[in-house]
Amino acid sequence: MCASHSQKHWTAALIGDHEVTLWSLAAGEMLHHQSIARAHPSPEQDLSAALHQAQVSKSTPVLVCGLMSASSTVAVPAKPGDLDLSRLDLDGWQLQALLGFQQQNPTGLMQHGNAQIAGFLALNPKWDGVICLPGEVTHWVQVSAAEVVSFQSTLTTGLYSTLASSLALPASWSESALAQAVADTMSRPERLASRLAELRASLLVADQNTKDSNKPEAAGLLWGYLLGAELAAARAYWLGQNMALIAPDHLASPYLAALAAQGLPVTQAQPDRMALEGLKQAWRRSTGTSAST
Repeated sequence: MCASHSQKHWTAALIGDHEVTLWSLAAGEMLHHQSIARAHPSPEQDLSAALHQAQVSKSTPVLVCGLMSASSTVAVPAKPGDLDLSRLDLDGWQLQALLGFQQQNPTGLMQHGNAQIAGFLALNPKWDGVICLPGEVTHWVQVSAAEVVSFQSTLTTGLYSTLASSLALPASWSESALAQAVADTMSRPERLASRLAELRASLLVADQNTKDSNKPEAAGLLWGYLLGAELAAARAYWLGQNMALIAPDHLASPYLAALAAQGLPVTQAQPDRMALEGLKQAWRRSTGTSAST
């Protein structure tokens, strides 16, 4: 892509866990923002459907993050602000895709967190520490000198969603119950499965006795048991580190409560803003333009 494209409209796209977010931009300014729910088996189908729905012209350049396989990744250590772009055709749209991260030990893939990390580091230069990105796959990412050194991943939020649904738990949860369960599981992580069984049994007994079970407290315990195990496993990443959390509010809240229970101050950042900044940085790099264009 040549520098003459820098003044034309272009579209930034982020394929997230549940939606595709599109930003229409020109000359460094956002013209339109739209999020479209994912409904297809593959990210390529979801992106194509979103571009159709948003009526993005097939002559408009599209830069996307999250359209990734193991063959379109770079191995860590790697600098998010220097990631290469791959080119591909999708139903007539000419795409540039931001490469993802791959790690051999422990085995890991990062699909769309790379744009968010790049955006956070662009807005917070010289920041070193650990960035936590909760999602269907949560990543704990060690950053030093603007480089992703390593990362560790978990499936905590997916486990929570599945268990909370089966136990008919509400969206609200008790922060004190969460803190209690975090401490319990961190001290005895080998008892996680037993604690979950106890929680299920207590809810069933309460329902059978037609008593009002304290569902927000149970939801807090469930979050705490799972996050306690996650924090125990990721202790080397957060202990004594600068911490940043990039997550939507509904996922950020339980993580912030769990980290606060460990006495950790955390910088919170909004994922869409970080992703857009990371994609804009990649666009400027690919077109050879400055931050003002």
